[in-house]
Amino acid sequence: MSKNAFTLRYLTRAAAGVPRDLASSVVSRLTPIKPTVLIYNCTWVCDARCEMCNNWKHGDRKSDMTLAQLEPAMSHPFWGHIENLNISGGEPTTRNDLPEMVELFERHLPRMRKIGINTTGLTPRRAIPMLTRIVTFCAEHDLLLSVRVSLDGIGDIHNQVRQVERGFDKASETIHAMQALAEEHPNFQFGIASTIFASNLEDAQNILAWARARKLDIVFNMLRFTDAMLNNKDLEATVGFHEREEQFMRSFFLDRVQEESVFSGQAFMYLHYADMISNGYKRTMPCPFRSQGLLLNPYGDLHYCENSKAIGNVLTTPAGQLYFGADNLAHREEIKHDVCPTCLSPCQVNVGAMKQFVPYAKFLLRAYQVKHDPSRHLETLPTPQP
Repeated sequence: MSKNAFTLRYLTRAAAGVPRDLASSVVSRLTPIKPTVLIYNCTWVCDARCEMCNNWKHGDRKSDMTLAQLEPAMSHPFWGHIENLNISGGEPTTRNDLPEMVELFERHLPRMRKIGINTTGLTPRRAIPMLTRIVTFCAEHDLLLSVRVSLDGIGDIHNQVRQVERGFDKASETIHAMQALAEEHPNFQFGIASTIFASNLEDAQNILAWARARKLDIVFNMLRFTDAMLNNKDLEATVGFHEREEQFMRSFFLDRVQEESVFSGQAFMYLHYADMISNGYKRTMPCPFRSQGLLLNPYGDLHYCENSKAIGNVLTTPAGQLYFGADNLAHREEIKHDVCPTCLSPCQVNVGAMKQFVPYAKFLLRAYQVKHDPSRHLETLPTPQP
């Protein structure tokens, strides 16, 4: 299925929820509302040893929540408003029960519109059959599914970043199979994702050219440092950004805005990456996690977002009780004040935008201006959100 067709299908479904989103946006300013976005890091176990992520150092399969533990944790009306689910890790396909996990979420999330899965693609013999089963299940249940394989360089560059022998060849095998599968299923969008930082900066154009030659959708991410998501805060001093990387990325992201449709989630993210590099890392991107998102980690720890502390554990306390707890809500307000103003996280930014009509309309105008004249970028910089 083409990227534009999939995007249109998703936007059509999102449009049906606009009245509810507008009402929720107003209500959320007065009182806490239930989450609509969930990221589930289902394991820290990983088949890569990435330079920019430490999750693989924390993997402990025996401590991961089993489906028998996850089922009762999700069996509560509290979760009934979730519309967008992302399953990540670690490496999700290291869990043999990943297809059953997707089926579990489908049973308990009646409003779910879309599932996203991030994978290294480094074990094609395991990943391809598993993901094929999930694609088929989602097609049968009218669920939109997006899968991305991480590719951080071409050939040896990817092998070095991921520290896996023949990693590029293995990921390529998974990519080829998933791309063919996407041609058969209109509910399934497939693409690759690349995280840009010092080690692979010079290869960014090669990755882009490689993806274009194969007609693959690709999204580029800026490296960020967060322990709740990547366990990599201690790496900031060694692989963090410097002026060289920033200058390259600002130009690179503005080039991507020119190429993307203004309705694309990628265009939205790229423009705001360029904004933050230009304005001293003051965030302008809206984020659903400020008022209606949650992050669930492998051992049951619940977080408001990747920058929040654990607000409790769903194995011992119902998620709704944790989410609406007075002390925890006070912690979320602290995050909004102390962390949100400079947060680089791209997680579900397009969802956050579409749930806020006025900011999204302003973005469309800016994106149109910058797309047709990148030299206007600095003059169109918005005021950072409070």
